[in-house]
Amino acid sequence: MIDQISLRLKNHAWNSTWRDGEDLARDNIKADATLQNYHVAWELLKDAAKVSRLTYRAPPRTGFPSTSSLPAASDDVTQWQLLSAYLRGEIESLPSSQGKPSQPSSLQIDRAELILYLWHNYSLARKGDRSRIKRAVYMKANGVRTSRIADITGLTTRQIRSAQVEASEDMVEQIFRYSRKNVDRAFF
Repeated sequence: MIDQISLRLKNHAWNSTWRDGEDLARDNIKADATLQNYHVAWELLKDAAKVSRLTYRAPPRTGFPSTSSLPAASDDVTQWQLLSAYLRGEIESLPSSQGKPSQPSSLQIDRAELILYLWHNYSLARKGDRSRIKRAVYMKANGVRTSRIADITGLTTRQIRSAQVEASEDMVEQIFRYSRKNVDRAFF
């Protein structure tokens, strides 16, 4: 498995991944900030966390009933019933449908797997309380508010921000390492 991952890391199109990350970073960076490499890596991590969340859903909890044991209430109206009532003229406005986010493409899934591999193996490797800090940074990548993360992990907002920047810089270092094509000089 490790050999397959390292082969995928070496053969991945990191230039296009970096360009995609730059586009994401330009969209989400503050107006007065200059684009740095860690901004790009941070956006790639956020995108990888989102793709992972959409692609690999968590299994349901065991030991709990999957549906309610009570019968469906008579006033429980489904989306189809609302649509048919609109078509019959019983209600005046068309009900809004609450759509699910689209499934990521295979290219996005592959990129997310590689970014998360870099995240898990190389980011914040030199920190002392690594699991707590990594959990805080990953929660931040998933969109949890910094104050909530501070309450959960016990870190200050400054520690969370510096860990976020440091983790992104670690990822940048690895992306640049894998993006260089190694040429076998023994062939010449």
